[in-house]
Amino acid sequence: MNRPEIELRELYVFAVVAEELHFGRAALRLGISQPPLSQQIKKLETRIGHTLLQRDTRSVRLTEAGMTLLGVARKLLEDCAQGLIKTQRAGSGEAGSLNLGFTATTALHMLPQILAALRLALPDIHVALFELLPDPLTEALESERIDIAIAREMINLDQFDAVPIFQEAYVAVLPAHHRYANGAGKLKLKNLRDDDFILFPRDHTSRNSDRVIQMCRSAGFMPRMLQEAPGWQTAVSFVGSGLGVSVLPRCVQSFQLPAVIYREIDTTITSTISLIRRRGDARRIVDQFFRVAQTSIKADS
Repeated sequence: MNRPEIELRELYVFAVVAEELHFGRAALRLGISQPPLSQQIKKLETRIGHTLLQRDTRSVRLTEAGMTLLGVARKLLEDCAQGLIKTQRAGSGEAGSLNLGFTATTALHMLPQILAALRLALPDIHVALFELLPDPLTEALESERIDIAIAREMINLDQFDAVPIFQEAYVAVLPAHHRYANGAGKLKLKNLRDDDFILFPRDHTSRNSDRVIQMCRSAGFMPRMLQEAPGWQTAVSFVGSGLGVSVLPRCVQSFQLPAVIYREIDTTITSTISLIRRRGDARRIVDQFFRVAQTSIKADS
């Protein structure tokens, strides 16, 4: 990197004189007397090797070299000012980059809402998104490939700080021809004891299937699992094909399939969505993301 022979202060002094084209007014604006100001300009001209200002008893005019330097000075001064602002915003966590991991089950409603709020509140934060399954999500957070995670029903979080931000109710997902597809009020889960259930594979970090099994047990039966589905949209499609029923968080209602009906169910068990960060990560940009995310969810509750 080359070090310039001119300091920013010298460029600023020259720019003020060039804008005023009057040494008296420029000196007043700079808060100095006129003789030192004239000396500074002469030193600058000597360093550059060219006359920058043509002056006589009546006027001050910019030379070709002076006009060129004025353009350079204005750009450098503006870039420096903006650079300082960006530096200050980065230091306060209001600018910079984050890698955000999320599970597909949070992308239906929660993730878009948080990102929209972040764009409004902190437009200088760039977020790179990584959709991951629960196990890889945990590994990516631990290895610092992502900075923050948004996930639901995560376990094995001893090395992380998790902040619950939303409790989502569950709904029964039924084929349109199901005997309980239509009805008033909440559906009693025990009414589905004779149905085949479509659930998710149980892994080491997600408790979604465990929650459904817990609900069914509380209703007095153990669900008969017919089919495992790798994702929620697949599960809803299976239900629409008549393969069975399912119980999923309410946000799946965004999958509007003609052969599927959603019914509220009589349970107080909810699905918990959390923001997760590495324990000890005290960066301000992470704090800012958590603040905006939590505020946006509260505003929507």
